[in-house]
Amino acid sequence: MKKLFLIPILLITNHLFGQLSVSLHHYDYYDFSAIKKNIKSTVSVYVKQDIGSSFKFTSFSLVNNKWGESLIGLEYSPFKWLSLEGEVGIETNIESYGYRRNLIRRAELVTVVTNKFVFLVTFEQGSLNWFDLRMFYMLKQTGIGAMASQYYGLGPIVLYHIGKSRFKVWSSMLYNWDNSDYGTMIGIYYRM
Repeated sequence: MKKLFLIPILLITNHLFGQLSVSLHHYDYYDFSAIKKNIKSTVSVYVKQDIGSSFKFTSFSLVNNKWGESLIGLEYSPFKWLSLEGEVGIETNIESYGYRRNLIRRAELVTVVTNKFVFLVTFEQGSLNWFDLRMFYMLKQTGIGAMASQYYGLGPIVLYHIGKSRFKVWSSMLYNWDNSDYGTMIGIYYRM
């Protein structure tokens, strides 16, 4: 319920600042190999605000049933096709991860976007280090590619833009190299 309170605030803020970009992302991970099969659901909000021709202020928050983090930072775009971003903030996790609250967390992101190719990589450091790498070749409304995400795995990914709407859906089948598990991820993006 607390998450739903955030949406009207973001919509109002979006109208107050013309160059504000807000992305909402929800994804579920289902582990086929786990003894106790369950769905791990995650929600995130990513906000960008132009502060110059090459710089943007960024903010990212993520929450699931075991983890939460909030980061702020700057994005620098030396070229139209390249963005470099650094963020810092706090994290909170549950007892099975060592129950740490409000530890410092850092993130570095690189984004390359051309007419047909998208490359995204994220590195995060904190109580648990993490990385996520995604590559897409874009067709008209569909992107096909691969992803590698620590703690989830490696596999093919398909992204689909729903008509002319602001929604994108994606799915991936993953092999987790850490524990030889198989799983799938399904997600939806909405960009304001």
